[in-house]
Amino acid sequence: MDNELPTLQWKQNGVTHIVKLLPGGRIGSLCEEMLAEIRETGDEPDEKVKAIRRGDVHTVRRLQKPEGKELASAPLHEWEETIQGPSGPFPVTLIEPETPVPAAGRPCILYFKRGGWQYRSRDIVRAPCPKLAEQADAHVVVPDYHMAPEHRWPAALEDCWLLLRLLMEQAAQRGINRNRIAVAGDSAGGNLAALCAHRDRDRRTGIIHRQILYYPAPSVCDTDGIDGFRFDLSDYIYDDAQSEWIVPRILAIWRAGKRSEANYLPEGISSRLAIVSPLWDTDFSALPPTLLITAQYDYLTSQAKTYAEKLAGAGVPVTWANYCGVAHAFVDRCGVYPQAEDSLRLAAGFASQQ
Repeated sequence: MDNELPTLQWKQNGVTHIVKLLPGGRIGSLCEEMLAEIRETGDEPDEKVKAIRRGDVHTVRRLQKPEGKELASAPLHEWEETIQGPSGPFPVTLIEPETPVPAAGRPCILYFKRGGWQYRSRDIVRAPCPKLAEQADAHVVVPDYHMAPEHRWPAALEDCWLLLRLLMEQAAQRGINRNRIAVAGDSAGGNLAALCAHRDRDRRTGIIHRQILYYPAPSVCDTDGIDGFRFDLSDYIYDDAQSEWIVPRILAIWRAGKRSEANYLPEGISSRLAIVSPLWDTDFSALPPTLLITAQYDYLTSQAKTYAEKLAGAGVPVTWANYCGVAHAFVDRCGVYPQAEDSLRLAAGFASQQ
């Protein structure tokens, strides 16, 4: 799966747009790998999806496992540490190449996993993160931050922020280039990464060099009243012959967001607060250069589009890469979906930039 996908690229209103087409330059269809899975399963939900739909958090956690293949071919050093956070200890996985550390140190990518702020397992990014470490020649750090409903907002954010500051403070001893620290994350993890970037800007701590956001949730749930935001199924391009499979995939995360909000936010805290949902911020200036990676058939693509426009409008360098033919969480399927591996090359290249 080393062949790059057909690509369209242009710059519009300050946003660098990248559209990754299906092989052969096609658009409007699910990728062949996803269609094969649908044919095999009849598109019936598995036990994990059923548990998500009924809000059974503990069953979802129990059923979580890697969904892709570990693709890194170079030797990597991987180990575990425990960090003492505001809500108690939490485990962290650290991955880096076994090659000698450059004199200036390696880039560092602090990667926050998805899971609706409530599904506790680093296993869901078990496949992509080693490949990211290999391709970016980077020190990749993946925390199992505290999760809802046991630990509601802001527990996860405070864990992530503490770890970010710790990596900055310990950069020299860890072989990290303190001028090349990036935050990254997918879905709920993208929300946490963006919140750290906004806090870093607001507190003038100057830690974050770049942010890489995979299909992020810049608003936890509520979007009514966000200037420039629009969600309409008519904006999504798909063939009518596949609508019965595509439309439910677009809407799935919109529905999941409502369930996540109920578990994640404590009483009296609104998802409209900028300290909860960065899309509700009123100032998007002075944030780090940003790479947004989205799936064509995902509700959160609409949120990412609005976030990209707000960043560009404030003068922030922003690239938005949209992958055709896939749905939410496609990077989990690296080694299965060519779009996942292609996106990791893009993310690694972005993180490696000076």
